[in-house]
Amino acid sequence: MPDSCLGPVCEYIHLLSQWLKIHLLPFGPLFTPLVASVAGAIALYSIHVTRSVARKRAAVDFFLKTDMDKTMVDAHTAFQKALKPMEAHACSGKSMESFCKDAEGFYTADYLAITSYLNIHELVAMGIKNKVFDEEVCYNFWSDALVQHANDAHRLIEYESSIKGSEAAFLELRSLKVKWERRNLKWQERQQRKAKRQGQPPATVQSAQAAGQSPVPPSQETTVANPPPSTKPAGPPPATPG
Repeated sequence: MPDSCLGPVCEYIHLLSQWLKIHLLPFGPLFTPLVASVAGAIALYSIHVTRSVARKRAAVDFFLKTDMDKTMVDAHTAFQKALKPMEAHACSGKSMESFCKDAEGFYTADYLAITSYLNIHELVAMGIKNKVFDEEVCYNFWSDALVQHANDAHRLIEYESSIKGSEAAFLELRSLKVKWERRNLKWQERQQRKAKRQGQPPATVQSAQAAGQSPVPPSQETTVANPPPSTKPAGPPPATPG
């Protein structure tokens, strides 16, 4: 040890430097790629988070437009009104082609109203497939509407996809509808199991959901404030005097 290193502190520093030189210096060439790999992983994760936030924001902006824009609201109203004539047309035994086109070969107003709104659902499904929209946000907000509207207009969707050259009509909508319908069924099964663990039979859960009531049992405070009607059986009739 050189004479300039005086004291226990200098001796400790000198020993530490020798230990690092012997044990860590041989691995020095590995530190550069290791640091570069860590920096690259952090950069990739940052890009992933940024794209995820952008997809969620795009989905929220799109659904805000569907609820707030007057043109979108009018399109939904026209879609709902056009479903009834389509059902009446199908129940009368007429073909879907006569519903879609008039005697002159032009598309009817009801057909255009239904297909216009189905195209919005197709756009959502296409955006999810191409990772433009966040699927979780779309499912939480749009799944019930997409599945219900696809089921309501299934006759028209089947007719469009059966036309030669139009087999891919509403393809992404049909695929996403099947996927989300299965997911909804699994969610309902989980809710029923949860209600059963809480002591409520599944039949009561379904009837409560159909009536627009919550299947969760009322709290103690609710029961005290609103006591249920008494179910005490009536006693025997009083004896008549002899």
